[in-house]
Amino acid sequence: MNDCIFCRIIEERRERDTVVFEDDLVIALISLHQKPSNLGHALLLPKAHIENIYELPKELDSALMAGLRTLAKASRSAFSADGIQIRQNNEPAAGQDVFHLHFHVIPRFKNDDFESIGYERISVEKREALTRQLQRAL
Repeated sequence: MNDCIFCRIIEERRERDTVVFEDDLVIALISLHQKPSNLGHALLLPKAHIENIYELPKELDSALMAGLRTLAKASRSAFSADGIQIRQNNEPAAGQDVFHLHFHVIPRFKNDDFESIGYERISVEKREALTRQLQRAL
């Protein structure tokens, strides 16, 4: 899929230093957009182009769930989070804006006021530092 940003990142091996982990089926990377009080927001996605949850083949269920568990545990540890939020949006009405299935794994903290704070685009250097922090917790 030439017009899919996630497919291009995977195929062109872009920003390899922001990849937390990967295997043959899935890849986890630090999100370009972060909330200042919830740094460490990561994405998990299948390497194959799958537009949304409705198209997900059963063969990827196990790989995605294992990846989510791994990423959630590492995130909780790396960022001393009080909890982990996992989000996944399907179709524009639900907030999907990149049409390649992906899961958001977000460190959460008591009273972090997450819903009222906006996202900020962070530098590749900051994403690389967050990646290293997560990798140390794997």
